[in-house]
Amino acid sequence: MKLAGREISRVGVLGFARTGRAVTNFLLARGVEPFVSDSNPLVDDARAWLKGAGIAYEEGGHTAELLTQDLIVLSPVVSPRLPLLNEARQNGILVISELDLATQVCPMPPIIAVTGTNGKSTTVLFIEALLRRRGLAAIVAGNIGTPVVSIVEEAKTCDALVIETSSFQLEQSLFFHPRVAVLLNISHDHLDRHKTMSAYAAAKARIFRNQTEEDVAIIPSGLASAFPGIAGRKVLFDRVRLPSCSAVSALPPHNRSNLQAAIAACTAIFPSLDIGPISAGELEEAFALPYRLHDEGEIDGIRLINDSKSTNADSAVAALHSVRGPLVLLLGGQQKGGGYDALAEEISKRSVRTVVVYGEAAPFLFEVLQRREEITVLLSSDFESAVRIAQGVAHPGDTLLFSPACSSYDQFRDYIDRGAAFSRLIRISERDGAPS
Repeated sequence: MKLAGREISRVGVLGFARTGRAVTNFLLARGVEPFVSDSNPLVDDARAWLKGAGIAYEEGGHTAELLTQDLIVLSPVVSPRLPLLNEARQNGILVISELDLATQVCPMPPIIAVTGTNGKSTTVLFIEALLRRRGLAAIVAGNIGTPVVSIVEEAKTCDALVIETSSFQLEQSLFFHPRVAVLLNISHDHLDRHKTMSAYAAAKARIFRNQTEEDVAIIPSGLASAFPGIAGRKVLFDRVRLPSCSAVSALPPHNRSNLQAAIAACTAIFPSLDIGPISAGELEEAFALPYRLHDEGEIDGIRLINDSKSTNADSAVAALHSVRGPLVLLLGGQQKGGGYDALAEEISKRSVRTVVVYGEAAPFLFEVLQRREEITVLLSSDFESAVRIAQGVAHPGDTLLFSPACSSYDQFRDYIDRGAAFSRLIRISERDGAPS
C-alpha cells in the first residue's frame, strides 16, 4: 500500500472501537499488517476477534512497539499530542487520521466536508437528501457513525461523498482535502480535550487547511474574518436565499441555517443544480437522526422529548427554542467545559418548571443553575432516579425535555445508548403506572 509517496507494510492502529476495527479491516483487505494498540482493556469479543485473525495487539496502554511501524492511524478519541506520538514523528513515522487513510489510499468522488459545534449531522443529511432527490448519488459517512474507510468501495460510484467531521478528526489530519468545506458555527465544546476556545477553533479551521483556490469554503458571515488564511473561494451561507415553501417556513431558526449551508454546499459542488421547491419529505429524511428532538409521545398528559444527541450547552439552548409551553428539563452526563452560564440564562427566560441534573456533571450543573433564583433545580444520584424525578415533578400539559447538554461517556457507550435508556425508562413508568 502506498501513502504520501511511501510504501506502507506495517501500520499501528491506535484505539480499537468502531473506527479502529474499520481501519484494521481496511488494512487487511490491502495486505497490510496491522498492530492494534488500545489504552484501555479490550472487550472480550474484540480480543477474540484479533486473536482469531492472527493480529498482534496490546491493551491497557501504548508501548514502543508502535515505533516499529511505517504508519500510525488514530481513532478520533486518541489525542495526537500523546508523548509516544511525538516520538514517532521524530522518528519519521507518519501519524494520521482515518480520514487521511481513506482519502489518500483510495480514489474518491468530490468531497463535501461539514464541521461545526452543532448541526453537523442534520446538515450532512440535508445535503444527501437534496442531492438524491435531484438524481445524484451521494453517500454520507464520518463522524455521523460510519467510518469513511468502511465505504470506500461504495463511494467510487457516487457523485459526491458527504463527510461529517469532528474537531477530533480534523486535529489529527494531515492530508484531508475536501472540495467543499463547510464550517457551520463555533461555540463552547470539547474544552476537556482542546483546553481553550482558540485551540478548539483552530482544530475546526483545519477543515480548510489543504484547500486551494479551486475549492470552496462555506462559512457564516459572522466568521468571515476569523480565518484569514482560507485559500478557497468563500461563500457566506447565511446569505443564501431559501425557497419560499411551507416546509421550509416551518423549520426552527437553527435548521433554517443548516438548510442554507446545505444548499450552499450542493450548489458549490454542482453549480448548475436547480434546488427549486423543497418538499417536507426530503426535510424529514434529515430529521431521521436517532434521539435528536425525538417526540416520544405522551404519558399521563406529559409530552416527552428525547434529545439525547444534545451533547453540549449550545445544543440544549437550541432544543429549548424548539419547545413551547411549560417544561421540565433533564440535564447531565459528562460536562465539556463551557457554555453552561449561557444555558442557565436561557433557562431563566423560559417557562421551565424544574431542572433535574444527574451524572458526573450534576454537582457542577447544580452550582451553575442555583446562582439564578428563578431556576428550581433538583440533583439526582443516578440517571434512572433522575428520569423518575423529572416525570414526578412534571404536570399534565408540560413537556419533559431530555436534552443533556453533556456527553454520555460517564455512564453510557454513546448518545444512542443513552437515548435508548431514556426511552426504555419512560416506557417502564407507563407500564407500571404514574410515578410516585
